[in-house]
Amino acid sequence: MERAVLIGGEAGEGIKEAANLLAKVLVNLGYSVFTYHDYPSLIKGGHNFSIVRFSNEPVGAPVKKVDYIVALDSRSLSLHKENAKEGATWIVDSELPGDIKLPFRKMAKGVKRSSAILGALLKAFRIEEEQGLAVLRELPDYEENEKIFLEAYRLGREVEEIVEVEGIKGDYISGSEGIALGAVDGGLNIYIAYPMTPASPVLHFLASHKRKLGIKVIQPENEIGVINMVLGAAYAGGRAMTGTSGGGFALMTETLSLAGMSETPVVIYEAQRGAPSTGVPTYTEQADLLFVLFAGHGDFPRIVLAPSDARECYLFSRKAMNLAWKFQTPVILLSSKNVAESFFTQEIEREKVIEEPELWSGEGEYRRYKITENGISPLAFPGTKGAVVKVNSYEHDELGITTEEPLKINLMKEKRERKRRAIEEFVRDDKEAVSVGGDLNSKRVLITWGENWGVCCEVGEELGFKAVKPNYLEPFPLERLKDEIKGAEETVVVELSVSGQFERLLKLYGIKADKNFRKYDTRPIFKEELKAFLGGRDGA
Repeated sequence: MERAVLIGGEAGEGIKEAANLLAKVLVNLGYSVFTYHDYPSLIKGGHNFSIVRFSNEPVGAPVKKVDYIVALDSRSLSLHKENAKEGATWIVDSELPGDIKLPFRKMAKGVKRSSAILGALLKAFRIEEEQGLAVLRELPDYEENEKIFLEAYRLGREVEEIVEVEGIKGDYISGSEGIALGAVDGGLNIYIAYPMTPASPVLHFLASHKRKLGIKVIQPENEIGVINMVLGAAYAGGRAMTGTSGGGFALMTETLSLAGMSETPVVIYEAQRGAPSTGVPTYTEQADLLFVLFAGHGDFPRIVLAPSDARECYLFSRKAMNLAWKFQTPVILLSSKNVAESFFTQEIEREKVIEEPELWSGEGEYRRYKITENGISPLAFPGTKGAVVKVNSYEHDELGITTEEPLKINLMKEKRERKRRAIEEFVRDDKEAVSVGGDLNSKRVLITWGENWGVCCEVGEELGFKAVKPNYLEPFPLERLKDEIKGAEETVVVELSVSGQFERLLKLYGIKADKNFRKYDTRPIFKEELKAFLGGRDGA
């Protein structure tokens, strides 16, 4: 059993809140829910809509066609005709034409309309009132929301029965929340960031829960200040992290090279949006890929991880915190709007996993950049008895003292290169380096990365395609990827980039696809679109 509900209206009318409230009720009933939020970069006005897709089987991808449409204004009526399946039920404001009419605008103002929308939908689904009241109790002004909800429930009309199922156990969680909680469970001490959509929800979440989580949260004046503060905190021994999008990351790239030269462990969360420049701030894309892989001047090792859903956001964020300190190098979590701001139903077992870095023993003279076999030098922090902790943006010797001597320069460059090889060896042994899904026995293969994973797995399973994705983009898990696509009779690269950045990366490693599916209108790949491209039915 699967259904999809679209809720549309102006910003400020409780569209997103209504979708999340409905989703929480459905999760409580045992359904797997995926929620996609679509909104322009306006504080008030403009057109917003959310699509709540739910099923008694796992779902993790957006769909375009829906069974129910809630329209609060005439614009929603006209815009979403293309989203309506044949026989779709329209639940509308009483002044509009539709199947079920309720006076939404008269019943409540602003975000409190979400309670009215929830009441109308639960009545349509014959879901008991108490299920809705249970999630409303988590909101402020419960009594007023309860009154609005009950009135809408009374005025609504039953359509079909959505019953409790033996479904998917899990949390209703966004990618942003996964990033935040994973970092904390990886030992995060301090989060330093400047707001930039779609990375801002991580900043908001951590700031709202900082006391409970036991961390510090700071918002400096700009992204240049941010990344330098992160380096300063890490130099002092704080496990620090920041989050931004493409424009903010561009401002951080000089300091990224400083982190590489100074071998400072930092984690940068980069949530892609429509680009270049200001681009389309509240929508999605995968066009920062090559920029992130090659940003910064000079040679230095880095790690780039790309989560695809909330669970991976949690696991990879926790891993990123530990890898940064293990290898004393920048680690970048490369996500996108549709991962960051979509909500998934996934079981996430939280566990603190904090791996301590190799520390100075206290014997002899402390050498910050001690030459080692694996390129990793023991750490000490300012204030450590007997240690002078000197880091340097210039090329330096083992003590951290500036040098221009060719022999010493070679020694340091070779040291950092050995570290790169140590990271590559770690990635080769990581069982999570590559994911596979879809039809595992198929000779037709979809190769993708990041947010497209859910849609590739679902469509692959239905149409007979194996889905493969690298989770590390640097170092690239080439051997593992080649093993998974070995013997393929047809390969298709799926990505959100007009120039095919991911396909270009694959070619760099000697992998050439037979076809490509590229979308670049800054919206996610809807399930129906990929099915149509691959020759399946439309799914409408």
